[in-house]
Amino acid sequence: MSATTTPPQTAATPSAADRASAVLTDRRALPAHLDAFAGAFTALAQLLRSAPDEQVLARVRDPQLLAEWPIEDADCRRGTALLAESVESREDVGRIRRDYNRLFFGPEKMKAPPYESVHRSDEHLLFERETMQVRAAYAAFGLAAPRLNREPDDHIALELEFVGTLCVRGLDALEAADEAELALVVRGICAFLDEHLLAWAPRCLTQAANASTTFFYQGVAALGLGTLTRARAVFLP
Repeated sequence: MSATTTPPQTAATPSAADRASAVLTDRRALPAHLDAFAGAFTALAQLLRSAPDEQVLARVRDPQLLAEWPIEDADCRRGTALLAESVESREDVGRIRRDYNRLFFGPEKMKAPPYESVHRSDEHLLFERETMQVRAAYAAFGLAAPRLNREPDDHIALELEFVGTLCVRGLDALEAADEAELALVVRGICAFLDEHLLAWAPRCLTQAANASTTFFYQGVAALGLGTLTRARAVFLP
């Protein structure tokens, strides 16, 4: 008779609860992580929600603000350098707005569709199952997309803003010493990153980086990619 061999065991993928427990264990680093990602995700959401006006451009390209980007990563450093190059090359608001529309809005086919369901659903359409899952994730924390049923809930800016909001709630829970709320929020961050944002946003931002005709949106895409890379390392260990 031939000898039998035991098939190799594969490690189970950690659950969101397991990952949240690991994040919660490092209480010394947690406040800084929540603060940094609250700022970064909120800023990225503002940059990706709509084409910027002159006031937004001036604020985003301020040298002091660029130097204070809260996430340390090679892509983030490249992103701030590209935004500085946008200033040096005198990219004007009209050119930047046209680039935003080409990438994320239309009227022609978008180069980097900013909706999760377009990237992940079988038919690559809007308002698919993924959109409803994202809606449910927001609702679990008492939140909803601002144009509910009129615009998709799974726009990249809304998903980034959601995680940023949870980070702020985590900071509030830390300050209030509310352990139950803190655990709930951190689990929510870990689960949403794993099940949604990190499953498609890097692809969207890579498409934007490759198709962009401005240093500005090449920089925004690099900032987003670097921030998501660090988020994976911190919240999905």
